[in-house]
Amino acid sequence: MMRRIVVTVAVAAAAFASATIDQSAGASSAGRSQGHGQLVQDPSGQWVKAIHGSNAPGQRKSKREPAPAATLATGTGTGCTPWSTNVFYCRAGARQSVTSDGAYMSTPVQSPWVYSPDHHSLAELAVESADGQQIIEIGWRVYPQQDQTPRLFIYHWINGTGVCYNTDCANNGFVQSTSTTIKPNMALTASSTPVQFAIEYYQGNWWYGYNGTWFGYLPASLWGGTFTKAGLVQMFGEVSAGTSTPCTNMGNGVIGTSTSAVAVTGIGYYNLTASSSLTRFTPDDSTQYDSQVTSTTSFRYGGSGSC
Repeated sequence: MMRRIVVTVAVAAAAFASATIDQSAGASSAGRSQGHGQLVQDPSGQWVKAIHGSNAPGQRKSKREPAPAATLATGTGTGCTPWSTNVFYCRAGARQSVTSDGAYMSTPVQSPWVYSPDHHSLAELAVESADGQQIIEIGWRVYPQQDQTPRLFIYHWINGTGVCYNTDCANNGFVQSTSTTIKPNMALTASSTPVQFAIEYYQGNWWYGYNGTWFGYLPASLWGGTFTKAGLVQMFGEVSAGTSTPCTNMGNGVIGTSTSAVAVTGIGYYNLTASSSLTRFTPDDSTQYDSQVTSTTSFRYGGSGSC
């Protein structure tokens, strides 16, 4: 039985092309998606080799880096929201309650300066369970403890507990496809041209996609097979800071209510069963960072912080 999926891919600023991909449902068995170097079929229908980390999926490491706060409650408008000692979060973006196999969005990679004692500035797509406890994330991030270069990042949560960033995820369930050079933590080039970030559940795995290429996956077995559908999708910019009034830029540093702010466009969903309207969520402090929904599939976000 054949199914068809339309995937929107960014190819130029404000211009996107749609490609229809045939996929053969049930073409692989669960056994073929397990083990070092064995074949697995990605959502585009390609058979690729996969490399697992050296440790079992359940062997997690403790992380010093602040996690992306996909489940963080919004604040009261009096500064970024505290998360733990010397860790505050400000976010601005949009969300949609949906039942789907995943989602995608397009946005230009930015290179915001992250000031000390702040931690990171990023933009992300988060595909979540309806209760927000199971989460898979992808986007770009500037993390100055590494460098000031925007880099591709992945992250995931299990039962409300953050697990890992990027290369650490090889030992915590992430399986890299050998068919592509796209890898978590790779350097990205800041540009005004949108690129696509995507997450899709396909044949027992949650796949990560970047600009039209599926580069690896998280097995649904990490969640005991209970997380196989999105119930909530969130897309946003985020600053993690050492104070509630950071000086770090989000996006291009322009407040999200301005027409000059960076945009997220081409938002879409895989195998959507029921949709609701895209909703701006209340920013943690709109005087520092904000967002504005501009259509059913787009919004702007950003800000300069308090300095």
